[in-house]
Amino acid sequence: MPWVDSRLHVHERCGHGKRHNINDDPSEHQANRFRAPLSQVLEHRASPRLHDKQLPGSTASLTDQQADTTSEQLTVTADGKVLPVALTDSSMGAASASKGRSIHTLCTSNGSPYLNYQTRIMYGTYQMIQKAAGGDQHVAFTRILHRSEPDILMTQVPSFRADPLTPACDTWCEFPVSDRPNAVRQFFDAAVKDASLIQAPWLLMIETDYVWMKPLQAPQAEDMAASSLAFPFGYINPQYPNIEGVMRKMYPAEKGPLTNVPGSGPAPVMMRLAEWIKVTPDWERLTAHIEADPESKEKLGWVREMYAFSVALALQGIKVDLAKPPLNPLITQPPADATLGQAAMFHYTWGSVFQNAQGEKAWEFDKRAYTDPSIVTTPPALALPPAFDTQFKLQDGKAVTQELYDTLTAMIQQMNHAIANLSPLKDTITATAA
Repeated sequence: MPWVDSRLHVHERCGHGKRHNINDDPSEHQANRFRAPLSQVLEHRASPRLHDKQLPGSTASLTDQQADTTSEQLTVTADGKVLPVALTDSSMGAASASKGRSIHTLCTSNGSPYLNYQTRIMYGTYQMIQKAAGGDQHVAFTRILHRSEPDILMTQVPSFRADPLTPACDTWCEFPVSDRPNAVRQFFDAAVKDASLIQAPWLLMIETDYVWMKPLQAPQAEDMAASSLAFPFGYINPQYPNIEGVMRKMYPAEKGPLTNVPGSGPAPVMMRLAEWIKVTPDWERLTAHIEADPESKEKLGWVREMYAFSVALALQGIKVDLAKPPLNPLITQPPADATLGQAAMFHYTWGSVFQNAQGEKAWEFDKRAYTDPSIVTTPPALALPPAFDTQFKLQDGKAVTQELYDTLTAMIQQMNHAIANLSPLKDTITATAA
């Protein structure tokens, strides 16, 4: 499976469980239809449903009055576009504390076995780094679950359940991540009523397929000279000529050059609460726009929601530091990156295959092999690479260096440590809705 070829990347998004090819030419992306027509989306958004805030060991949930502000937060324009009312610092009340270095980590998921397996391991490594020096700044974790009902992780992973725009994604749909910005906004809507939902001035959005290796150190949030952080994904290229037309639908020429739009996406991103509040309505609005526009869907392909977030940053004038590995403090992506560098986490989006001198597979790790529901309740220990051999090559023919070998070994060992310390998980849903 290629991962460094300049013409092809294989990448997956949190909430997907779908593989897609991302070429340098975004016009070659495979288009997929959004399953819920706009009329159904509007009807579903206006329907009051329970938003569950479930913490380990608790069955307490927010009431409809406390949490469901969805219908109150929507404006529908004459042409049918959905415009969420922008939240403000004042509307967040006590949750808008803006001082300190503490970090509240967020992740989104649709609760599929594929993502729940990753989530258990990722959250296990998160709990490990909380105990390390500097880990005390990691004060809270919330999984934002966009799913119609609670799932089996509700009692083990701190979770907030948001109503999905596309209920079919509970089982299978073409693009579950289109529900993500709306789910995040539901989380912020609920925080207006319950300030305890947000525990820190810095909010870090990550994906399920991350492995925490060390605590992330944040600057003082009140120091406005300190930039928010993101990651520069090479396949998010707002200046690519073939997508200029669809980009200008979202970021008109009068707003400025497309170089204002960062090549990022919503994860990993660490921003102040006030910045998330500003960017989320545009992120949601632009995602809905793309899903309703066949040309934008076709040309932006499987990373279209990432483009929506990047444009939202530009529209709000929010700057993010996009340091490249090994200097990026958030993630590196082996085997494309040979070391952890300054990052706090690994992102195992690409599979790794070691081949021996005879061209035979000597070792492999690929997250796409872990999709069976049984692995959620009983995750198996992962096979470590065999002893290092100077003849090892990756699947693209490049040599496996000692440095890369050590990096991948360290990642698998950290994952196995988390697996070994997982609490037993029942294969039935024990969380209850009020």
